[in-house]
Amino acid sequence: MKTKDRVIVTALRLFNEEGEPNVTTNHIADEMDISPGNLYYHYKNKDDIIWQIFLQYEAKIKSILVTPTVESASMKDMWLFLNLIFEVVVEYRFLYRNLIQLMNRIAFLKRHFRHILALKSQTALEILQQLKGLDVVNADAVTIGNLADQIALTSTFWLNYSIAIFDDGFDEQKKLSHGIFHILQMIAPFLDQKQKKMLQELARQFL
Repeated sequence: MKTKDRVIVTALRLFNEEGEPNVTTNHIADEMDISPGNLYYHYKNKDDIIWQIFLQYEAKIKSILVTPTVESASMKDMWLFLNLIFEVVVEYRFLYRNLIQLMNRIAFLKRHFRHILALKSQTALEILQQLKGLDVVNADAVTIGNLADQIALTSTFWLNYSIAIFDDGFDEQKKLSHGIFHILQMIAPFLDQKQKKMLQELARQFL
């Protein structure tokens, strides 16, 4: 692996494990056993490294936030789709844990992340509209729009919320499953009995 790529891999791991504010370029260089000058040859500062990591994240999350064409759907399909989103959130969790500070500090990151938030909401809206067309969801247009925004909000800030409410040793996958369950619970009042039962079964399986 090239040094430039190793910097990104090492920085992402340290940011996730120790928190981005606690990691300097010197820490990254020490961890890689290279000189700070070698690191600066590839990246001019820490924000430059964060930006390159963010571009990786952006590409991954956008590849998932593509509205599927739904001919038949169930809460299990929704659960699996949301799990893909949460897996990316966890892989780049330092971005979410320190989101407001990073957005205030790095203007271009703020613009791009706002676009991702809008894309999350739009994808959720389009999926809910398709589910309504399949009679899986029974809600009016205004309610569906509100649900889409709530899904985007919860999927974005669930990680920080879970850190606050769960013990440090709590199973990481179950933290994600609880987040997925809370999102689908928003939709539950608008589901038929078959889909509600399926959601209950999924909760028993994964929580």
